Amino acid sequence: MKTIQDYLNDPRITGDLGLMRGPEEIRTIHAIRLKQQDETAGMSFEEKEALHRKRTDAMFDSLGLPLPLYVNFAGQGKLKPRAVSAAGV
Repeated sequence: MKTIQDYLNDPRITGDLGLMRGPEEIRTIHAIRLKQQDETAGMSFEEKEALHRKRTDAMFDSLGLPLPLYVNFAGQGKLKPRAVSAAGV
């Protein structure tokens, strides 16, 4: 698996003059994004969700924190507007 340093030397970053002239932090952010895109290329949404959940759980576990509670709002449809009422009525 490629490291962030490998991605910092990637032609997609070194070939971009705007990135090369910018701050190192911006190049690092782009390298991280490229790494994530390459690692999840071709994955379905469910596979990406499982991967990110696994990594999040591992991070919380390594810090000795309780695992986060996940919420799934899928299938709940659109928000419904409330009825308008006159003030003071």
